[in-house]
Amino acid sequence: MRAPLFLFMPALIAVAGFETALALVSPLVSLRLEEGGVSTGMIGLVASAYSIGYLGGTQICRHLILHYGARQTIAALALLAALSLLAHALLFDVLLWLLLSATCGFAMAGIYTIAESLLNVLASRGNRGRLYSVYMTASWLTAGASPVAVLAEGSGGMTSFVIAGALIAFTTLPVLLSRRVALPVPTHGSLTLRHFRAVPPVALAICFGSGIVNGGLHGLLSSFAVETGLDNNDLSVMLTVAAIAGVAGQFPIGHFSDKARERIAVAKIVIVFGIVLCLALFAFSSAGFVMLATLFGLLTAIMAPIYGLGAALANDRAGDGCTLATTGTLLFVNGIGAAIGPIGAGLAMQAWGPAGLFLFLAGAAGVIGLATANQRWLERIWLLVPRA
Repeated sequence: MRAPLFLFMPALIAVAGFETALALVSPLVSLRLEEGGVSTGMIGLVASAYSIGYLGGTQICRHLILHYGARQTIAALALLAALSLLAHALLFDVLLWLLLSATCGFAMAGIYTIAESLLNVLASRGNRGRLYSVYMTASWLTAGASPVAVLAEGSGGMTSFVIAGALIAFTTLPVLLSRRVALPVPTHGSLTLRHFRAVPPVALAICFGSGIVNGGLHGLLSSFAVETGLDNNDLSVMLTVAAIAGVAGQFPIGHFSDKARERIAVAKIVIVFGIVLCLALFAFSSAGFVMLATLFGLLTAIMAPIYGLGAALANDRAGDGCTLATTGTLLFVNGIGAAIGPIGAGLAMQAWGPAGLFLFLAGAAGVIGLATANQRWLERIWLLVPRA
């Protein structure tokens, strides 16, 4: 476990830098748009633009890696993301911010593709769940930057955007200078139907649902706070709870999945608890801040590791040389879910009020639950998909 983790560390630092930067600015984008009188649906669209750019990145970045190499691609993506964040600080326009959000998503997709491919090159069946837990823990630790930004700047600050851009440039240096392990290079620039057929359909369903739930929850959390009358201090507490809970749930669930006879059984348990907690948040959303924060923390702890479970399940079955294709496929379907999540959550909040956020999430988690509960049926359907 120590050796692969040591070799993975430069890529882990780069991912953590990108995610810390985005955590700094993400709640500020929503708060600034709310202050500007932008509708919840439009705010959801801006949040989804990140995922739409992310989807494009899962496709185009593979071509960049193929033609220019992983390190050169990372350098270009870091520059693109840093300039996008600096542009946020200089200009305020809803349509421009939609484009800038998509640009950040595009860059993040390339970093994820390289990092997760390297992770699966280094991992084995016996430690993949725990290695994903470390990876996801680093991601969720970066969420601690969100409450700091909210408390320090509220809805009007721009300093966090400048700091975020500088942070991306700094934290990509270790992976650019690393020569300890060769980063994987794709043999094909595009994802094909063959790549999708090679991934277990239940893993695709889990990663897709993870994108919907986590994208909707964290994309619209700031709007939920504003519409329920929570102030910046309350929102900061919620974001802090999310960071702590997201970290706390990672390693126990990852360890349990490595030791379990079937990793899918752990995913089923996690999803059932997620559905129950979403319904509880919908029912008790106005019961008091302590109750709200407690249930929100439990939901985050349960649902934060779900992508790692799906990815580990898929890569357990991936053949040699298939890690990049498998990673690209999972990131692509996760990105589709993350694009749908904020839009669906925003529309649900418009239709049923702020608590509609959790009703939407319960429905999304329920769909994933049906897919995992009917794994064999899903695989039989998957066999009907054409091979080419």
